[in-house]
Amino acid sequence: MKYKVVAEPLEQYEIDAINKYIDEHEDARNDILNILLTIQRNLKENYIGEEVATIVSEKVGIPLVQLYDVLTFYSMLNTEPHAKYIVELCTCAPCYLSDSDSVQVMVEDELGIKMGEHTEDWLFQLEECACVGACDIGPIIKIGDEIHGNLTREKIRRIFGELRAKKDL
Repeated sequence: MKYKVVAEPLEQYEIDAINKYIDEHEDARNDILNILLTIQRNLKENYIGEEVATIVSEKVGIPLVQLYDVLTFYSMLNTEPHAKYIVELCTCAPCYLSDSDSVQVMVEDELGIKMGEHTEDWLFQLEECACVGACDIGPIIKIGDEIHGNLTREKIRRIFGELRAKKDL
């Protein structure tokens, strides 16, 4: 289930939160990266869209084109929606030979999505990744900075169950 992104206008509480994050920094211009990361982390789809960029640009006093230079330079900033948890499946030769295809099927079944898609609640997004150097425990999935190997259907269920439980905190 692939979704077409349709940007919805920000709610007033979201605009207020963005302004609050900016106001918390004495020198917002020089702390723009931290401000953008905080804003991104606190928005549902984890990205800085045009409306958010415009608010930040005006409030901080940085021309929008300059702000987009920052947004597109740093790989940890997203200008398109991303799920909270990016689930990366290694598809390099060692993991492939260790049956990453069956792990992919298990992960897709558990999340109810296919490779390249995200869950409806924007909690998980499934992507391929290059080798992370954990061939001895392959096939692996990487979620954020955590690498999970020696995967079974039960271990996959447990991993995603724990992450879903965190969502409600």
